[in-house]
Parts: sequence; structure tokens; C-alpha cells
Amino acid sequence: MRLTTLLSSLFLALLPSVHSAALNPGIRNVFTFPINTFVENIAIRSNGNLLVTSPSVPTLFSVDPLAPSPNASVIVRFPEGTGPWGITESSPDTFIIVTGIWDFASTRAALGSLTVWALTLPTPSSPLSSIRNVTTIANSTIINGLAPVPGSPHLILGADSAAGAVYRINTRTSTYSVVFSDPLFLPTATANLGINGIRTKAGWLYFTNSAQGIFGRVPINSQGEKTGAVEVLSNVPAGIIYDDFALNAGEGWIASHPNEVVQVKTDGSQSVVTNTTLLLNPTSAQFGRGSVKESKTLYVTNGGWFAGNDLVNGSVVAVDL
Repeated sequence: MRLTTLLSSLFLALLPSVHSAALNPGIRNVFTFPINTFVENIAIRSNGNLLVTSPSVPTLFSVDPLAPSPNASVIVRFPEGTGPWGITESSPDTFIIVTGIWDFASTRAALGSLTVWALTLPTPSSPLSSIRNVTTIANSTIINGLAPVPGSPHLILGADSAAGAVYRINTRTSTYSVVFSDPLFLPTATANLGINGIRTKAGWLYFTNSAQGIFGRVPINSQGEKTGAVEVLSNVPAGIIYDDFALNAGEGWIASHPNEVVQVKTDGSQSVVTNTTLLLNPTSAQFGRGSVKESKTLYVTNGGWFAGNDLVNGSVVAVDL
């Protein structure tokens, strides 16, 4: 596996300068994955366990962050040669996941390999688990971030980082289509990841565009259709690349390359957490669940660094806010 081109090309993007302040919360390592494991995305179960995707391997991992010595257990195995990228919770303990056959140098999947899965995990009240192949996206090479449509959890929105478009996937009918696109979702001539992370809340789709260096939102209806203009909420601070993010009380907490988490407040001002030891190409973030303390803990996935030809320190860390 080689991610040098992916990580290096992102750092070469032309980034605007904006005012930002510094934050210094405590950060601790939760779990470090084996070498050559590129850690991409995260979701949090109702029991507080972390679900972690890596397109390097055909597995979905679960990590109990409160265990005395957290470990990563495999809870799903996908077809050999594929790997999971995006993940979102559509309803309690049901998660939608996209897998593909990935070329890391181009950050693209083989055409026709993107597959959408619906995974239902056991709970005390429902002890059975299941996984279902929903559909294959035939005409895209990357579905990146995923998010359910508020009020219509069977409708899932997916970010096509190459086409600058948002797909709508109906998990009941297994149909899909591009529901809207926008110039602010497109990649650029020098960076090929346009719209990246997406989250939905209260009639809005929030998004990052890694190539254009923006965090924004667009109003949507109960069918996931765009109902107004895209709003830019912030421009990326100089020397940083926005990736995926978490939402909390209307604020964005953006996992950012090479060593940052960026807080974007509701007024557009930004504060930056920097840690060159524990934040190593952060790729995604989600707040914990289950207790007041966990709800103030931001779990961040790290893509890792190269040591020679090996990718090391793909991990999950906890930022105590």
C-alpha cells in the first residue's frame, strides 16, 4: 500500500490565510493499528464503542475506548480486495458503509466497485445482527462522507469528491442518483478531493471541501434535496487541510492535515488544536456517547505517517475538551 502521493498532494494545495486562535486540550492515544493500516473514518455506537474504517483491509473494526487496554476487534469482513471508507449511522445501531477497491495514489476506487452495505449490530433489546448489500454505485469512483437525511433515515447522502456532487441512496429500494451538485463541491486542478466529509443536522447538510479549503452548509428538505444556496462558514487556516469533521451544538470540529483539529464556531471564528505527536494526518472525528464525559470527548482518527515504505501510527486518539 502506498499513500505518499495522496498525502503529499494534499499538502501542496494553495490555502488561504484566516484568523485563528490556539487551543490546548489534553490528547491521549486510544489505539494504534498495525503498520500499513490507513485509518479513514469513525462512527460511535449507542454503547460508546467506536466503529473504525480502513480501506487498507476488508474489515470493520470496533474499539471500546473505555477498556483498560483498548483493542481493535473485527466485527465485519467484506469481500477480499475491498476496503471500507465512509460510514454513518442511519438509525439506532444500524450503519451504512461504503466499500471499494481502492487505488491510494489517486484516492479513487475502481469504477463499479463501490458497494453500499447496511449493517445492523446487536443491542440488549435486539440480540441479532445482520448485514445487507444495498447496491453498487456504478458511475462513481469515490463516495467519501455519508450522512442520513433528517426525518428520512432510509435516505443516505454520499459525497462524490471527484464529481463535486452529492448522491442520494435509498436503502429501501436500493436506488441512487445525484441529488445535487455545486461549484463549491468541486476539486481543483492541484488537489483532487473536493467535497469530503458531510454531516446533517436540522435541515442542513454541512460539508468540507479539502481542495478548496472551505467548511460550509446547504439547506436540504426531507428528501435530501437542496433548497437554497451553499453558505461558506469558514476558510481553512494557512498550512492546513480540512478533512472530515464532527458537529457539536452548531460548531464544526474538523480533523485537519497535517497535525490539527480545527474548531469552527457559529460566528465563523476558528481555534486550532495542534499536536505533532498525537495528531498525525487526522482524517475524521466524532464525539463520544453514553455519558457527559464521553459527550465532551472528541475521538479523532489518524491516517498516519510514512516511515520508509511503511505507513505507521494509523490510530484513534481522544481529545478531552
